[in-house]
Amino acid sequence: MSSSLPPRQIRVALRRSILFGLLGLLLFTGCLPYSCRREANEALFPSDSLSRTVAAQTPVDTLESEAALTGSKNHPLAYPRTVRFLEDGGVVASDAKRNSLFYFGRDGSFRREQTDSVFAVPYLIGSRGDTLVVFSAETDRVDFVTGDGPQPERAVAIDRPAPETLVYMLAAHNNLYAKIVGQNTGASLLRLDETGQQAAKIELGGTYWRHAGFLRTWGDSLLSLSGFRPVVRRLPADFSSATPPDSLSLVGFDSPMLERSYAYARDDVEKPPLLSASAAPVGDTLFVLNLRPGWVQIDAYDRGGRLLRRLVERHEAGKRDFYPVDLDARRTQAGYRFAVAVRSPEPKIKRFRWQPSGR
Repeated sequence: MSSSLPPRQIRVALRRSILFGLLGLLLFTGCLPYSCRREANEALFPSDSLSRTVAAQTPVDTLESEAALTGSKNHPLAYPRTVRFLEDGGVVASDAKRNSLFYFGRDGSFRREQTDSVFAVPYLIGSRGDTLVVFSAETDRVDFVTGDGPQPERAVAIDRPAPETLVYMLAAHNNLYAKIVGQNTGASLLRLDETGQQAAKIELGGTYWRHAGFLRTWGDSLLSLSGFRPVVRRLPADFSSATPPDSLSLVGFDSPMLERSYAYARDDVEKPPLLSASAAPVGDTLFVLNLRPGWVQIDAYDRGGRLLRRLVERHEAGKRDFYPVDLDARRTQAGYRFAVAVRSPEPKIKRFRWQPSGR
């Protein structure tokens, strides 16, 4: 078969197709609360049954809406994929369709859209002061980005072992971390220096799909999130190749899809249920984005993984095609602020605040 594309463009096009196909399998079309029929079998894992009981007894607080950020008429958000607070209280989001970064002020005003030819399905993975660290998933490249653009002399190439694998990146503690997840490669976690040289590698073990999810830091710990089970793997940020990961179960995590999670583990249904899209540690609290069919819900856990509060957006019944994809959180003098990237039904960044009772 002939093609008018040069070989490199063919490889990039194939990589794009494979990348979005696998992301669709593992993350984007994983069974969501609004998109999959509940199974007749109501069986649960014992841990999920306990969590449902704990959740029912846990107080529910209201997330107060601050703003909905969509860009501007000439610079509309198309596919916000990751979101982070800036040091000045503003927000930056990566757009995986426009291959750009969107900047918003603390007051919600649109500042600018930053574009560059090196951005290719960009993910925000960390910062160094005023410098953002961006991973382009299509080209497996990490860039350090200032207001003037990427710094090409600092760019790092990441070695993806196979085109069909997922790679989750994080820049923190003067390291780069890479979690590699694939059906044929299993799940592994790498610690790299900022030139991309490998310092340590561990195998996470178990079923590969249980490890699909972002990486985060929590103090001196590295967290490996899972979108499909309420369990977090925790390691020291300076882990060695001999460091075993510790599992932190989220006691109190409830979801309308827990029954399907049990059924999928027993091979009774075809698609794994996506339970959580992201999480953000702040101080002694881990905030987890709990996927719901039409509203934002953020669960707050203590360092032992015990549910403290359920934070729920004011909402109306009947909304269906709703998909939040990322979360960031910041502590303020009055409480906490949250930024949630939403893919559908309308691409936007939703900002909330929460003041814990007793303050």
